[in-house]
Amino acid sequence: MDKTLSALRSVLAVIVGYVVMVVLITLVQEGAFGGVGWYESSIPVLLVAGLGTCLSGVVGAYVTGPVSGKRALPHAAVMAGLTVVEMIALSVTGKLSGPVWFDVIAEASLFAAILVGGVLGDARRQLVPQP
Repeated sequence: MDKTLSALRSVLAVIVGYVVMVVLITLVQEGAFGGVGWYESSIPVLLVAGLGTCLSGVVGAYVTGPVSGKRALPHAAVMAGLTVVEMIALSVTGKLSGPVWFDVIAEASLFAAILVGGVLGDARRQLVPQP
């Protein structure tokens, strides 16, 4: 039963982390800027929104550690993989509006930010005594 509970916590951690990330990204891109896109937004808006999006990825991945009760990085890796699947799905269905290079760079930066969040979550775990 303990392994089942651990597995369920891991799945929950990825779901919670992903939801946190998506909510924060939505607040940044839609709430703060009313939508962000290569053709619709100025360069300063793209830079600020890109930074906010990356920070959202860091935070989302970071929270997977406390939710799972284990290391954050493996959960962050799953989250990062899910963002790649999401981007491919959006690309195949024609839902991406920017040039391909822009969308690939945006995805790569989010992917990296999620992994940074996992590393930071693991660093926190090493610094803070675990019960």
